[in-house]
Amino acid sequence: MSWSASRWDFYAPHYDKLISFSKQRTRSLELADLRPGERLLIDGCGTGLDLPHIPRSLQVDAIDLSPGMLAKASEKAKILGLDARLQTMDAQHLQFEDASFDCVLLHLIVAIVPDPLKCLQEAVRVLKPGGRIMLFDKYFYGPGRPRLIRRLLNPLMKRLVTDLNVPIPSLAAQVGLRITHEEPAWLNGMFRIARLER
Repeated sequence: MSWSASRWDFYAPHYDKLISFSKQRTRSLELADLRPGERLLIDGCGTGLDLPHIPRSLQVDAIDLSPGMLAKASEKAKILGLDARLQTMDAQHLQFEDASFDCVLLHLIVAIVPDPLKCLQEAVRVLKPGGRIMLFDKYFYGPGRPRLIRRLLNPLMKRLVTDLNVPIPSLAAQVGLRITHEEPAWLNGMFRIARLER
């Protein structure tokens, strides 16, 4: 098992006690403007904290690299009575056909994968024409350089949990996405919500 998967297996039993972001997840889904019958991918679903906020009228696929996280998500789906297809899968190498989804949720995943650009490329690949990507994460939105404290903390944070300084606007542009809406979500804008479209 990879380091990335094994560390999240270690975090899985404690994750829900430390991380929730219910308000931010709800806001992101509001901005997604999901419609009945649409197909939704929860990319890097973790322990399934998005699942309680998902409309029951959707076709839902949820993936995560960590079996421990996915087991927690599966328990939540059963309790909620949500008919979601959960699979162990790498967000950087999605095993779905091109143009499969109307919406892709990227909640707290882009900043933890080894290759954020590849993660975004794969999300774009599986997105249908006219679809949208909803991103909630911590990232650097510029201009200029991140503050000194973020630069100093980032090597340790990347090893333990997350990259604080992923340049989402420039990465989005590289994969042909435009940010159609963006807003601060927490910690004075360190965490942000963005809607991205082709």
